[in-house]
Amino acid sequence: MDELDKSAEVEIKAERRGKKEDQKLLSQFNSTLDLGTYYIFPNRLKRKIKKFEFNFKKDNIVGLQVADLCAYPLPCHLLNSEEPYIPFMIIEEKIYCDKEGEYDGWGLKLFP
Repeated sequence: MDELDKSAEVEIKAERRGKKEDQKLLSQFNSTLDLGTYYIFPNRLKRKIKKFEFNFKKDNIVGLQVADLCAYPLPCHLLNSEEPYIPFMIIEEKIYCDKEGEYDGWGLKLFP
């Protein structure tokens, strides 16, 4: 992201799931902001992420609808990558990647 646009900022919108679930996600988000990740230092995250908010499904946020469409094909592909899965093939070319076209570890990161 920084290489493409140094001034880029991010707003994160999450769909509400329930009081406990939302609190767990918010807690994980704050922890990630404080500690960073294996790939990104905390100060970079804090500089880029400008907003984190929860929305209801009925709010019909376009970005959340697109996320829903992408969310299912990813685990289907990861759980059975030997089988071609057309929905994944559609989004695959849109995943952020390195100069050689590799998205593993770039736009697609697996966490335990």
